[in-house]
Amino acid sequence: MNDNTRMLSATRWAPLLLLCSTALPCCLLSTGCSNSEATPVEQGRETRVTEVNVVPVSRTRIEANLDLVGTLLPVRAATIVSDVDGIIKSFPDSQRHLQYEEGGRMASVPLTLDIGHKVSAGDVLVQIDPVDFQLALDLSEANLEVAKRRLEELYSWKRIEEVEQLEAAYEEAQASHVLAKSDLDRCKKLLVERTVSQSQYDIAVMTERTSSAALKRTKAALKLAKAGPTPQQIAVAEASYKAAQAEVAMRQEKLDKTTIHAPYDAVVSDRYVGVGDRVTAMPRVEIMQIIDTQALFAQVCVPQRYQGKIQLDDIATVTAESTNRSTPARVELINSKVDPETRTFRVRLVIDNRNELFKAGGFVSVSLPITSMSDVVTIPHSAVSFSGGNPAVFVFDNGQVRETPVKLGISSQDLYEVRQGLSDGQRIVAGDTLLLADGMRVRPAGTTAAPSELAGITAEEAKR
Repeated sequence: MNDNTRMLSATRWAPLLLLCSTALPCCLLSTGCSNSEATPVEQGRETRVTEVNVVPVSRTRIEANLDLVGTLLPVRAATIVSDVDGIIKSFPDSQRHLQYEEGGRMASVPLTLDIGHKVSAGDVLVQIDPVDFQLALDLSEANLEVAKRRLEELYSWKRIEEVEQLEAAYEEAQASHVLAKSDLDRCKKLLVERTVSQSQYDIAVMTERTSSAALKRTKAALKLAKAGPTPQQIAVAEASYKAAQAEVAMRQEKLDKTTIHAPYDAVVSDRYVGVGDRVTAMPRVEIMQIIDTQALFAQVCVPQRYQGKIQLDDIATVTAESTNRSTPARVELINSKVDPETRTFRVRLVIDNRNELFKAGGFVSVSLPITSMSDVVTIPHSAVSFSGGNPAVFVFDNGQVRETPVKLGISSQDLYEVRQGLSDGQRIVAGDTLLLADGMRVRPAGTTAAPSELAGITAEEAKR
């Protein structure tokens, strides 16, 4: 650019610069402007105040339904095991048959008891081979008979005829002893006179001693027969008899346990072993599981804050997820313990399932009716914001909002119960809470901001 061009440009912009240099000091230094002539910043300060919907905190009663997902559990379930060790001999035949072709002809084999089959109380579920148990029972019954006979002998003891026979034997032994003793006395005299030999004398001595022993033996037998058995003998015999009886009962019980019966009407839900498998009582071998499907529990986990809102015998609605069909259910059990990890407590509702609408183990939707007290603090759903999962509301206070944490209770379709954080007389912002921040200047919808509400707003705040 040459010098002439520079001069031409300076000449073109000179009037504009002169106008700016004279106008700017006037705006900055002038103090005589009236209030009606507000600057753009001052005009923006009022228009930048956020308009919000302010509602008062109210008190009312809340009636709501607590919607939960539950798990269906059988009210009665039993795992069938064996109390004796043995080999499974058979399962009962079911009404179903397996048909197949063999040698050009159709054959049919009944299916044994398995999953899905219904059983009635007392029906046979499984038969364990009873042979060894029957032999053990036969042996114990024979021992019982021996013990019984022995005890009967002691009770009856000796008959009169047997006593008389022992008395006769005793008298005979006495006579023999008298004769043997006289013979011995005579032999002694003759031995002195050397009329008998020494061997004859020895025979006489031996005969006398033998007859003396026989006399003692028959005398003791007669005395025992007349005295009867001792109490100790009877006690031992009675104990032996009772032990034999107990042995027979135990063997009979073990034999009975080889046949396992259904404890109640049920459906087989699982079977774990088959014919020929060995089962033991310890360690326990599970044979099958049966469940009663006529009544089921719907178990739900209820948050701790609803403790006291649910009572026994409350009626809820249970819906099957697969069919969307609903049925009433009654609260039957409420756990007194709260899970420390989930902060929930378990509730079980009983369902009449005789129509077989539900299956154990499935999921259901449970709608539990809950109500608050007649006079509780309530706020609209739109007034609650969640920061980090924690509920809070914006309290309107002298042209500003103050973010206040709250503790919520039950919830209806439109209202929350506030258990902590708010009190009567307070006003809160409802709706558009995501646009608010703690300390923000606001005014209620349909009103004009008062000068006191705008005092202290800086130009930067007005721009925001």
